Amino acid sequence: MRKSVIAIVGTTGVGKSDLGVQLAKTLKGEVINGDSMQVYKDLDILTNKMPISEREDIPHHLMNFLELHQEYRVTEFTKDALKIIKEIHNRDRIPIIVGGTHYYIQSLLWKHTLVGDSEEGLECEEILNAETEVLYKHLQEVDPVMSNRWHWNDRRKIRRSLQIYLQTGKPHSEWIKEQHQSEEETSLRFPRTCIFWLCADPKVLDKRLDERVDKMIERGFFSEIESMNNQVKEGKIMGKKIEFTKGIWQAIGYKEFEPYLKALKETEKEEDDKNLDNDVQDLNSLKKQCTENMKIATRRYARYQIKWIRNRFLLKCHQSNNGDIKIYVLNATSLENWKQEVCDKAISIAKEYLETGNGPDPILINPEYSELLSPTKDTDTFTTLATWTKFQCDVCTFFNENLPVIINGPYNWDQHLKSKWHKSNVKWKKEIDEKWNGNFPPWFKTRKNKVANILVENASNR
Repeated sequence: MRKSVIAIVGTTGVGKSDLGVQLAKTLKGEVINGDSMQVYKDLDILTNKMPISEREDIPHHLMNFLELHQEYRVTEFTKDALKIIKEIHNRDRIPIIVGGTHYYIQSLLWKHTLVGDSEEGLECEEILNAETEVLYKHLQEVDPVMSNRWHWNDRRKIRRSLQIYLQTGKPHSEWIKEQHQSEEETSLRFPRTCIFWLCADPKVLDKRLDERVDKMIERGFFSEIESMNNQVKEGKIMGKKIEFTKGIWQAIGYKEFEPYLKALKETEKEEDDKNLDNDVQDLNSLKKQCTENMKIATRRYARYQIKWIRNRFLLKCHQSNNGDIKIYVLNATSLENWKQEVCDKAISIAKEYLETGNGPDPILINPEYSELLSPTKDTDTFTTLATWTKFQCDVCTFFNENLPVIINGPYNWDQHLKSKWHKSNVKWKKEIDEKWNGNFPPWFKTRKNKVANILVENASNR
């Protein structure tokens, strides 16, 4: 019998973990975690781990084993997961990969999807730990195409492109070009792979995600981030500086509430202050704003996940067009109909696919999602990489203490021109030019800040 695997992908908040358990129960399967944050110990609320009581005794692998100060690279995940899949197959059971870190799952299902897998040497590590400005100048020298692609202050992306060059001796842009132009089929690791993509209407999902953040807070979210903060309060953990673009520290929740945690610490030091009541009011206001920021970040991440699936994941599926892989879109919009539309359909499809190796036509399962099953290439990365354009907004630069406001790519530039911030700045610039000869009036900054705060608050409440 050919070895099979099942993968469950989709945005946060659509029931991937629940489906993984139900499929495992029915198909004699075991779950492999494909979420880069759920590998960390504890922090069950922050990382949205499925409670043990709800796992129904189904084995869950690669979950809850990493310390806070450790990192877990995609290469390590792939190696560990491949070993576990082999062990599950040897037990005549079905591996079910569940998670929203889609590049983890992609690297597991296909060979040759990773670039720069080797460990950095000491010299490489020293270079990559330099200031962002130094990294960017270095990247401009060795890979001007990618340096033009990234914002000059986006340390994580700049560092990654430079890391690939240092590890492989070949520019990141060349790797991308070769992968895109290659005519040969991508190598699917498992000859019978069934993928379920759980989708939900964006408006309904947004509301659900907002409610989930509120429930996380009710369940004890603050105790987890306060515990994390106790380890970071001096900027160090286990003798190593914290970088909020790495490991558990990039999880949605901690960094959004960092201003509140700092303010809370300051308030505790000033318990005898006469303005304590005002401080409490300010704290509550800040807490409310941080909660809203967490909701915004969660909604934004859900959209990023969809973009990754359509731009990268689906493309891989279509390149493996020999019938060994199928991806099914399931409608997870309604929680009331979730069992019928998601669970029951997935079980029926999986049974047929595993028994025959040729499940039903994905388009016939949910015809309304047929357009979603057509991959959209990541044109920002592939088609227009060599001609990528950066734009500087002179109007917004004027109001940014003359620090350049740089916008990456035509799409983002168009969105910037439509933004309330830009339109407000255009209005103010016209008035300043006409009435004040292009110079700031003495009252301007105070008034402008009040207007800006209103715009930010209105945008957050959308």
